[in-house]
Amino acid sequence: MSTEILGSDQVFSESERRIIAAIAEATIGQDQSRKLPAASDPQVLATILEKAANFRVRLKEGIEIIGSEIEVLDTASEQILDQLERNPRLRSFSRILTIVIMQSYYQDPRVLDSLGLASRPPFPLGHEVPEGDWSLLDTVKKRAPFYRQV
Repeated sequence: MSTEILGSDQVFSESERRIIAAIAEATIGQDQSRKLPAASDPQVLATILEKAANFRVRLKEGIEIIGSEIEVLDTASEQILDQLERNPRLRSFSRILTIVIMQSYYQDPRVLDSLGLASRPPFPLGHEVPEGDWSLLDTVKKRAPFYRQV
């Protein structure tokens, strides 16, 4: 059984993926001195595209708008970011894509390792909490209910 994704199964077209990669590159470029990848690195970009699929309608609209304003693939990073910042029609698109890019980038093991953070999920290796210290829940128990009684 093949685990490869067929081109027809992709949420974004090849052109849209290249535009997202160009914006990701403009947002977080490669850092040669720290040996950190750009946000357009294939591993990071795969995560970006996976997360971006949840916002596909808004992102596709934004890609169409920015594509009508500038030629993203032939534009310098500073100009791409300037367009995203100044154009009010791109505000929602820019915010969503920036959040997705940042989340994806800072989940990459290479980036986490460079920050001195463990590149693993918090569980099952989790963080230790003293057993039996139920006092940690006292503030929750004292809080007034925030839900409606049924």
